[in-house]
Amino acid sequence: MIDTASDRDIPALAEMLFALNAHHATDLPGRFHTEGPQGDLQGFFADKMAEGARALVYRTEGVARAYLLWQVIDQPATALEHARKLALLDHIYVAPIWRHRGLARRLIARFEAESAALGCTSWVTRVHAFNEASAAMMQGAGASLAVQVFEKPIQDPS
Repeated sequence: MIDTASDRDIPALAEMLFALNAHHATDLPGRFHTEGPQGDLQGFFADKMAEGARALVYRTEGVARAYLLWQVIDQPATALEHARKLALLDHIYVAPIWRHRGLARRLIARFEAESAALGCTSWVTRVHAFNEASAAMMQGAGASLAVQVFEKPIQDPS
């Protein structure tokens, strides 16, 4: 069952975020780490939710098995682009034993419905280049590549 997460879900969300971040730390250890205390991850969710982010949580038997964190972004018109309201899919995580059962697809469908109800006309997300599974999931949900970001570490000249 998919519900809107509340403050009481934050400890479970933080545990899942730790697992998600550990995956990133394995592939990009220069950027991501797993050394912070669990309380910092709980604080991350509390801060995000206080700032208006929304979290959807998938539960079975009262236990959180997956989540999706998102927020609405109002972009005003600029000299180059039209104004638009979009939804930012910040994180999505499904516990390993629950993968390949359609949970992510159901979370994304619910996210799309809720964001459309709030007037969003599209959604965006960032997927790290190493994360082919996440890219495939986003493409399977109907998203297509819109922008590529390139990054190069700067070598210290000394």
